[in-house]
Amino acid sequence: MKSLAVRIAIALVFNAITLWVASVLPGVRLGAGFLWAVVVFTAATLLVKPAVLGLLHGHLTTRRDRSSWLRGKAATLSAGLLTTLAVLVITSLFSNAFRITGVFGWVAATVVIWLASLIYDFVDDGLEARAHQFLGGTAGTGKP
Repeated sequence: MKSLAVRIAIALVFNAITLWVASVLPGVRLGAGFLWAVVVFTAATLLVKPAVLGLLHGHLTTRRDRSSWLRGKAATLSAGLLTTLAVLVITSLFSNAFRITGVFGWVAATVVIWLASLIYDFVDDGLEARAHQFLGGTAGTGKP
């Protein structure tokens, strides 16, 4: 339970920074209720991303030749972008504090937040281990 709480806390902080950075893009605005937008964004990410990856898992692991590996990587990257777009749509629908307008705003926000999620995927296990050390516990074994 402690591990889940640490993982969610790290995600909330990282997502707050990500949304704040994205708000400098043309067409992306954060307003009052920023913390609610972060909670909605984090919840949507925690629900949508695993669902999409679970659906794709069977399709991406069936063949092992080079062309299917490339198609699998392209599909994974595309799914990541589409998942990010879906999370942004959910966040904008359920939070008055987060608004995106215009095609450029939607495309730029999707790409920037998707790139931030790639960075997060690289650093989250290390951050979680450091948090556990700081809290006096043992580090988790990583992602489930």
